[in-house]
Amino acid sequence: MKKSLFAPTALLLTTSLLSGCVIHVGDASALEGSDFSSILGNIDIAEGRHAGDISSVNGNVEISDHGGADDVSIVNGNLEMASHVTVRNIDIVNGDVSASSHLSVLKDLETVNGNITLPTQSHIGGSVESVNGDITAVDTKIEKHIKTLNGDITLTGSSHVAGDIVYKESESSWGNKSDNKPTLTIKASVTVDGNIILKRPVNIDIESETLKQKVIVSYKGAQ
Repeated sequence: MKKSLFAPTALLLTTSLLSGCVIHVGDASALEGSDFSSILGNIDIAEGRHAGDISSVNGNVEISDHGGADDVSIVNGNLEMASHVTVRNIDIVNGDVSASSHLSVLKDLETVNGNITLPTQSHIGGSVESVNGDITAVDTKIEKHIKTLNGDITLTGSSHVAGDIVYKESESSWGNKSDNKPTLTIKASVTVDGNIILKRPVNIDIESETLKQKVIVSYKGAQ
């Protein structure tokens, strides 16, 4: 998790830093391709428009159809995307990620306390990772790994994970191990090229016998 992205100094270096208002990327006052930061305000990217790096603290970010951005970093806010949105990288603390369809993330998608919902015909060029949020993917291609600590993972449709699925053990204050077991659900139509690695207790609902053979249990007390 790239927590340094949210340092105050990084916010001050962006092209626009506004507080308590809404930034509409596509208006004359918010030029396309520029970097934008907001504190206590939302950022909206208009249909077909593309922003540079986006940083928001205590505000939501919305990207309309065929819009996009470079790196999107949010603390205490949601990222809501329409159809055919392209972003380079997503890093969120305390916020959900969702899209309508055909989402393209060129690199990684990460949250700490937030759910990740990947819609049909999405493509993630790197890994998908959350600490305490649920991860749901429908007809989605993930080029690397899925990793979580406490969240449920649900994979359906023609989803394809090229790397591993990993349930991690707690290593820092960013995630405190929950007493409740998360649930891993994988439908029979899903493809996982790598292994399914469980470093903590997990409820498993895997339909494919082939994928069940890829489960590796590696925590203390496992039977």
